[in-house]
Amino acid sequence: MNFRRQTFLGFATAIFVCVSASTALPLNLPITAFWAQHKITSGKFPIHSACMMPPQAHLTRIGMKGAEGMSKESDAWAVGLEDMVESHLKSDGIAISSAINPLSSGASDGEIRGVISQIQQKFSSVLPLMRKKPGGIGKSVYTLGDQVGMLPCSENSEILVFVQGVGQVVTQGRASMTLLVGGPDEDAVLFVTIADAKTGEIVGFIQVYPGDASLLDAEAAFGQKLDQQLANMNIGSARKRAAASGH
Repeated sequence: MNFRRQTFLGFATAIFVCVSASTALPLNLPITAFWAQHKITSGKFPIHSACMMPPQAHLTRIGMKGAEGMSKESDAWAVGLEDMVESHLKSDGIAISSAINPLSSGASDGEIRGVISQIQQKFSSVLPLMRKKPGGIGKSVYTLGDQVGMLPCSENSEILVFVQGVGQVVTQGRASMTLLVGGPDEDAVLFVTIADAKTGEIVGFIQVYPGDASLLDAEAAFGQKLDQQLANMNIGSARKRAAASGH
């Protein structure tokens, strides 16, 4: 890991801790990688449908005078990251639904958002432990509890998917100074966490660092690497059919 990325990891961790304890995303795993339970990688837990939880993202702009938040851009980036992840899951033959969709449950918007809030609070308490010891995922250590079953989408989904991103962009002036004397550079990380939609058990986690493309272009920055991690996890009926046919 180079010095600039190491600097970004420390900076981004501090940003998330300061912004909100409920969305803090410790960045102590500085590699593109995945962790998953054996039942996922072996295909014993078939995944044909997924329910997308509301995405979370935070962008920071680094200038000559320091750092500032990018609230509007962060919201747009969160949507872009979610759309990109959805696209890759769909291409693997996985049907997608939204956690805020009442479907045929008859639940009100307020009721659904209340359940989502409870699940996200539990998720935020599990995150620090999971980031510190991701190997526990394979040992079924982490769970969100069976309250996930209260989501209307849970009935028709195998998994819940949490999409999160943290990144920093630099102004032209700051970039020029970095080029000359070193310092912060553009960087980001994408987290995709997968939970059993019935039990709440965390069954998989993917962490992706971007390539050379602008981090604001989610597909160009993360798409290829995300697809490789999904392949390594053996997720997606379309992928499995292709493997079975020798392609």
